[in-house]
Amino acid sequence: MELRHLRYFVAVAEELGFARAARRLHVAQPALSKQIHDLETELGVALFARLPRGVRLTRAGEAFLAEARNTLDGAARAVASARTASEYQASTLRFAHGELSLYATTIEGLLATFRDAYPEVQLRVSSDTDAEIYRALRERTVDVAIVFLARWPVAGFGAHRLIDCATTGVLLPASHPLAAKPSVRLPELQTLTWLQSASQRWPGFLQVFEEALQDRGLLPQRRRERSKDAPSHNLLIAAGEAWALASEAVAAPYRTGSHAIVYRPFVEPPIPCWLALVWLPEASAAVQQLIDAARRSGLAVEDADDSARPPGTGEALARRPPPTPTTRATAARPRSPKARTR
Repeated sequence: MELRHLRYFVAVAEELGFARAARRLHVAQPALSKQIHDLETELGVALFARLPRGVRLTRAGEAFLAEARNTLDGAARAVASARTASEYQASTLRFAHGELSLYATTIEGLLATFRDAYPEVQLRVSSDTDAEIYRALRERTVDVAIVFLARWPVAGFGAHRLIDCATTGVLLPASHPLAAKPSVRLPELQTLTWLQSASQRWPGFLQVFEEALQDRGLLPQRRRERSKDAPSHNLLIAAGEAWALASEAVAAPYRTGSHAIVYRPFVEPPIPCWLALVWLPEASAAVQQLIDAARRSGLAVEDADDSARPPGTGEALARRPPPTPTTRATAARPRSPKARTR
């Protein structure tokens, strides 16, 4: 018995006649009649009662029809599963990243976890500026990317926040009078030179930081842009010429290991920032697998209402209105001390 015998039988049973079933199956009627006869011979029972015009199922035929349909449905599912598995095996995830600052080793671990969990997915990694990464996402030459975010949610994109890296303090010359204090107020930095990142380094961040500082009472009178060749160096601070925004992870080496630069938290609310995965809706299966790998690795920053959205889609949060200066100013302090220099 082969699947074609079952298909022929079901067709005759549904059409209640050999002629109509033969037309439906695009086979000759004599050939169809022979196949059904062979099936009945193999089973040892009559499946149809032959009538002057058409056929009707016998009791045995009615019982056999239900199981034949189940078998054909199961075979169809098996074929679909095999084809899906073949496509899945050949899938590729095009992953891009910008400047990762202190988090390169964390992302290396995430990619290793993903590779171990989904070895059949080819992972292609590229790097570029954040501006070029967003362009590549829109043009669908990249599937998913890791970038720093200064605003949440991300208009037009799905996103999953991996790490909370909010700015919580400043780096100061150790010789400056403010360095003698356990904490500072941002307005106290009014006359000092703000060492800021180039606007091209992380598009949109400079405006966000300017707004955040203004919300917190500081409008820097002097500023200097970091060198493009060494965007993370703090030599100007060590020389006593500037201060910079920082977060706790960046501050770590300056708490005890530096006599030239000190970290001091500011008393105002932190300035939000996250390292996140971003993609164009809807997320592909491979992108969702990367999000799942991130969650299993503990890389997830959740809001109180995040449980209401499907894991990894970012869609429910993406429908919320953007934060205002007031909400940015009253944002809660981060739950984990992660960071980067700005």
